[in-house]
Amino acid sequence: MPLYEYRCQMCEETFEKLQRQPEQEAPCPHCGKPAKRAVSIFSGSADGNGGGCSSPSGSGFG
Repeated sequence: MPLYEYRCQMCEETFEKLQRQPEQEAPCPHCGKPAKRAVSIFSGSADGNGGGCSSPSGSGFG
């Protein structure tokens, strides 16, 4: 089941929620107000150089 990220406009709380289908809004667990779905930074690395998997050296891939 995918993990979606939400951000509350009222209290600025960011939270994640497991859902089968993404909803545009979800109730904020902090204040209870509707929170909007945010763009989640799931893949890549913090330094902006991509990330992901690499093949072992000598494997003939990559």
